[in-house]
Amino acid sequence: MKQLAYLLLIVSIITTSCKTQPNSHKPNPSGNAGVMIIVMNDAVKKTEAGKKLWDIMVQPMIGLPQEEPMFDVSVIPHRSLSDFMKTYRNIVVVEVGQEVQKEGIFFHKGTWAKQQALVRIYAKDAASMKQLVDDNELKLVGFFTKAERERLSHYFKTTFNKDLKDKVANTFGVSMNIPRDFSLRKEEADFIWMSQETNSSSLGLMIYEIDYVGEGSFSKEYLLNQRDKTMMKKVPGPSEGSYMTTEHQFPINYQVIKTPTDTNTVMLRGLWKVQGDMMGGPFIAWHIITSNEIR
Repeated sequence: MKQLAYLLLIVSIITTSCKTQPNSHKPNPSGNAGVMIIVMNDAVKKTEAGKKLWDIMVQPMIGLPQEEPMFDVSVIPHRSLSDFMKTYRNIVVVEVGQEVQKEGIFFHKGTWAKQQALVRIYAKDAASMKQLVDDNELKLVGFFTKAERERLSHYFKTTFNKDLKDKVANTFGVSMNIPRDFSLRKEEADFIWMSQETNSSSLGLMIYEIDYVGEGSFSKEYLLNQRDKTMMKKVPGPSEGSYMTTEHQFPINYQVIKTPTDTNTVMLRGLWKVQGDMMGGPFIAWHIITSNEIR
């Protein structure tokens, strides 16, 4: 049985009232990854409903050493929604007033730009809007998060490192589009380490196998124990005797992911450190059974 730890985000979010517009003749989306525009007038912005919507979108990301908002959000009034602003990658348009005919939250893709994620919120008053936002918090965050991942996945489909993709396929029997700027750091029969190094950052991607032991194989304790054993043996630090491990003093998020094709997927998110040296940062580990038979 093979089980792989991926730094690969594959999440299926089910949303309702989602419409996709044809993308032909539309511009590419504007703005950097994570940038969002919320279109609502000042009167709505100051209500509890407006504040709630803002709080949802700027909530801290999980598993980072310092707080960083989930999205980089700007709020503009309707009069400022220019043709250029309409091409932004993530947009929420809020309409509140008695003239609203049908209340609800509606999800759209590719309305004004390719791969754009647009949400429209219609409510007759602030109280109704707040109820809608409260009831749909997970859908709102999931819709935009999934859109960001799909854009990244689309980019890597055309700009990937073919040599590393082939190496992963030959070693583990899985297909992954490895970012073009990644290079091979270490290769063994059950372990591949790739990374992207700059003067200011280091981004690593490790794929490895661990034993499937039946019941308990997907427990948080077992996965972390196996991760630490693997990192200690395979990923040395910069100084003699140092090695990568998990920072257990920081909360580690554990989540079971259900997808249409795989019900045996677990994500761990937390911080790593180098034992014996002053290095560390956030990590995401995906654990997936690669066979339909559990032995």
